[in-house]
Amino acid sequence: VCSSDLYLHYLLELIDFKNPDLKDIDNFYKEKINNLLNQELLKNIKEANIYKEYEFIETKENETYRGIIDLMLEYKDHIDIIDYKLKNIEDNAYQEQLNGYKNYIEKVKNKKVNIYLYSILENKIEEVK
Repeated sequence: VCSSDLYLHYLLELIDFKNPDLKDIDNFYKEKINNLLNQELLKNIKEANIYKEYEFIETKENETYRGIIDLMLEYKDHIDIIDYKLKNIEDNAYQEQLNGYKNYIEKVKNKKVNIYLYSILENKIEEVK
C-alpha cells in the first residue's frame, strides 16, 4: 500500500460526504474524491446515514472475524456497502470479504444489503454478487 493510497483513504474518512469541502485539497485527490461522490450510486447520499471505517467483530463457530467497512450507506429500505480499492477490483478475495460484510450487516440491521467495489484510479464501481 503506497502512502498516497493511505492518504486518500484518510481524506475519504474525514470528508463530509453530504457537504464536501475540498478547497484545501490537492487537485489530484480532489478529482478522485469528486469522481466517487459523483457516482450514480451516491446520488441519494443526503438521505443516508453514513458510516465510514465501520468496524465489527463477529464470532462464528469459535472463529473470530474482524471487518472494517470503508463506507456504509444506510437508507430506510436498504444498505449499500462500498469498499475502496486503489485500482484492481477483480480479485476474488474481495468478493469473499464483501460477502462476509454483507452477511454480518444483514443479520445486525435486518435490511437488504448491496455490496460494491470501487476502483479509485479507474473511477469504476462494480456490484459484487
